[in-house]
Amino acid sequence: MKSVLIGERRIGPGEPAYIIAEAGVNHKGSLDAARRLIDEAKQAGADAIKFQTYKAEKLVTRAAPRYWEDAEASGTQYAIFKQSDTFGEAEYRVLFEHARAAGITWLSTPFDLDAVAFLDDLGMPAFKIASADLTNVPLLEACARTGKPVILSTGASMLDEVHASVDVLRRAGCEDLILLYCVLSYPTRDEDANLRRMVRLQQEFPDVPVGFSDHTIPDDCVIVPSAAAALGAAVIEKHFTLDRTLPGDDHYLSVDPGQLATLVRNCRTIAAALGNDQFAVQPSEEAARTYARRSIVAAVTIPAGTVITPDMLIMKRPGTGISPVEVDRLTGRAAAVDIPEDTTITWEMVELSS
Repeated sequence: MKSVLIGERRIGPGEPAYIIAEAGVNHKGSLDAARRLIDEAKQAGADAIKFQTYKAEKLVTRAAPRYWEDAEASGTQYAIFKQSDTFGEAEYRVLFEHARAAGITWLSTPFDLDAVAFLDDLGMPAFKIASADLTNVPLLEACARTGKPVILSTGASMLDEVHASVDVLRRAGCEDLILLYCVLSYPTRDEDANLRRMVRLQQEFPDVPVGFSDHTIPDDCVIVPSAAAALGAAVIEKHFTLDRTLPGDDHYLSVDPGQLATLVRNCRTIAAALGNDQFAVQPSEEAARTYARRSIVAAVTIPAGTVITPDMLIMKRPGTGISPVEVDRLTGRAAAVDIPEDTTITWEMVELSS
């Protein structure tokens, strides 16, 4: 598998999961809130903070119906997106610089070609493409032509569609690609997460790092995305808010700063615990290997010259004498010296010649 470099962080084999705090438009048009999201994501230990760059007029028709729950009266996607598209180039430049100063990678998902061009000029180090744009060939090609890494979500898609989109990206010049398994429902029920499909996606694309974009409602342990990390997710993207009780369609399925810190901590612990697949005795096990394993011990006093029989022996700790695996080699030999009861037997105590 080819690893991918975003900023100074390598993503792929042997690396801990790359954590993206998906702030989206949870700032609701407030620069102060957006700055706080950046600062809190950095404080929690996330690798990147991600926003969304769109204008409602370029994203959706005015009549397109919603497919998620929201109290907005018109029932249209346009009305919801229009509420959250107030940031323009000036605001995104401010946020990009704020993230740079804070020391966290800043990303934003483009939803139109103008956004791709602006974010590329801004110096954004990678492009994230939303699941709903997996078939948006012009957008795929525009992101690929930047020459920067592309992270493609694959929610609500079939494998042949993912293959087709990857082919589009490759033909347009994308060399560094990450795929995210995703369930495109808000929220995603735990039983619909089907994390084994992420493993299947990795098998289908063995040369590409695969991760997980999560839409489940988080518990205090943030268990679902953490489980994805345990299954090998190279990237974890989780929606992020300052306050899960805020009104709107995204806040309640997002993690708050404390939960984001828990997710990061879980993923780092999991990465350390997964380790490597080399089956060998570790340095930390050496003492237990020596002192918790058993040796052949005299169950009774064995006088010199006595032929040793099984009933004279017992297996006891520590493992500093003859191993129990050699009991058949030991029995039938004569004791070379007096061997007191409860003595750990060594080869020096027995006659080795027949």
